[in-house]
Amino acid sequence: MAEVGEGPAFLRMSALFRNDPAYQRFFRLWQDMNLGLAAVFGDFLQMPIARTYELYELWCFLRLLRAAVEEYGSAELDLKNLFQTSAAGGVTIAAGAVIVPIGGGNILCFQRKYREYWIEADRAGSFSRTMVPDIVFAGPASDGHVRHVIVLDAKYRINEGLNDALNSIHTYRDALVEEAENGQLKGMVSAAYLLTPHIPYLNSDFKKTPVPGRLFHPQYREKFRFGAVTLRPGMSMTELQNCLKLIVNDATARAP
Repeated sequence: MAEVGEGPAFLRMSALFRNDPAYQRFFRLWQDMNLGLAAVFGDFLQMPIARTYELYELWCFLRLLRAAVEEYGSAELDLKNLFQTSAAGGVTIAAGAVIVPIGGGNILCFQRKYREYWIEADRAGSFSRTMVPDIVFAGPASDGHVRHVIVLDAKYRINEGLNDALNSIHTYRDALVEEAENGQLKGMVSAAYLLTPHIPYLNSDFKKTPVPGRLFHPQYREKFRFGAVTLRPGMSMTELQNCLKLIVNDATARAP
């Protein structure tokens, strides 16, 4: 093995096997696995790689939950809705519609359903159809009466589907409302952000920064309370806490 190089393996379709169906299938599978899109299963998770985005959504929620507990304390922490027990005695993580109270009167939700506001007991929800954002962080507003709500939509990849990703957080920010006692409607979302592993390149001025980098620019996020935040595996707990604080600070810097 002394002459084996340290560079990554690189496969090319040779002329010898170009017309071999078995080789073609193997080559396409190898390409898909490198893209994280292959429809294969791994014994460690029994989850198709093509559904990596679902794993990323859950990872974002659990990491932000840990960061929120570190930031706001665990005095009010209640995880009974997060874990479920099976008849065999096993413990699993709930698949969705999870609401976890944390310290300081804050809550963190995973795939919470917002139905039409007029059928909800608290008169808060959607004015068009049932909506299920990936993650919602809600906390008491400065006046102590109305919660500020931050919608976070996890997107494992944004370059190919940027328009769809932006449409989703635009929809959440505009269509989620709450009804006051006098019947007037008010938007309930203070800010909406994409969560993605993407690392952007930023110019000094957000107006001169091309998309998708513009969405990550601190000036852009603070001005519009809208955009994207980098959240990727390998980040330390301090980095995750700082990320959460940036999101909350952007959303609560000014009254909506």
